[in-house]
Amino acid sequence: MFTYMMNGMDNSPGRELYELFHSSAFSGVVSVTIDGQQPIEYAGGLANRAIGRPNTLATRFATASVGKMFTAVCIGRLVDAGCCKFEDLLGDIVPSVQRYFDQNFSLASLLSHRSGLGDYLDDDAELPFAGMDVSRLTCPQAFLPYVLQAPRHEAGQFRYSSAGFVLLGLAIESLTEQPYPAAIAKWVTEPADMRLTGFPSIDQPPEDLAVGYLANGSPNIGHVPSVGGPDGGIVTNAEDLRQFFRCLSEGRLLSDSTREFLWRSVSPISSSRAYGHGFYLDHAGGQTWYGHTGSDPGVSTRVACSMTSQSSIIALCNCESAAFSVFRLVLRWLDETIC
Repeated sequence: MFTYMMNGMDNSPGRELYELFHSSAFSGVVSVTIDGQQPIEYAGGLANRAIGRPNTLATRFATASVGKMFTAVCIGRLVDAGCCKFEDLLGDIVPSVQRYFDQNFSLASLLSHRSGLGDYLDDDAELPFAGMDVSRLTCPQAFLPYVLQAPRHEAGQFRYSSAGFVLLGLAIESLTEQPYPAAIAKWVTEPADMRLTGFPSIDQPPEDLAVGYLANGSPNIGHVPSVGGPDGGIVTNAEDLRQFFRCLSEGRLLSDSTREFLWRSVSPISSSRAYGHGFYLDHAGGQTWYGHTGSDPGVSTRVACSMTSQSSIIALCNCESAAFSVFRLVLRWLDETIC
């Protein structure tokens, strides 16, 4: 299904989007809502190549680091409930990790990637989980041996760290006394009425879950953790993400002050991009877009919403890189047609 962009599909970004959607490089779902209208709804490619099952608008996708938003919102809801404060120290919440670190990270510094903790993954590697037994990486504690090997840097500078979000997952488990998936369900997805979002095993994917495919065409099973966690991998679909963004924008998940904290620009990345606390901020079309990017072997995702209008951009792909191209083209279209 494809709906043409309103007022300007014939410009360069619109043409490039159309060509991308109809190329072999694209497999996934894209949903763009602008001022409450949906100029784009498109599903293309195959969710399961082995049996020829196509992607549909309802297909669920593993989303890699898009899951960091859910970790951040869970921490925010715990702050609103009085369970913790953003300035609280990890070692006070999870005393068992104190002996491993010279510095005591605050929740805020981990959320903003400014704690000084490096990463346990090489995001530039073709297969960043190579050498890890991904079948055992089913909970935050299982990642801890790898997190402890992450390099340390001076605190106060932006250094993207999935390792830091694993530690936030341990904090959530300690604060809620629940496993991370159950805590996310109780504190985030159930209050947001996100009925199709959660943590199924991608090794035995349900019928509505898209299989991720590497550049060589093989499935990504065995190359990524089978179950998502606090640094990424939550499974969801376009409609649930639209619901999530509606709840955030309308103040149904977080207090205004907590949402403002998460969405506050902390680390400039470029003239049009910055990072807050668990969210990227992109500026285009006279608006600020709050969301996250996700990249794993066989997965590319890019999602964002705007507070100044009923608008969102959702690109979920079971192939590599395509979602990033979609997002860039949609932002270019916004700049050319709205500004």
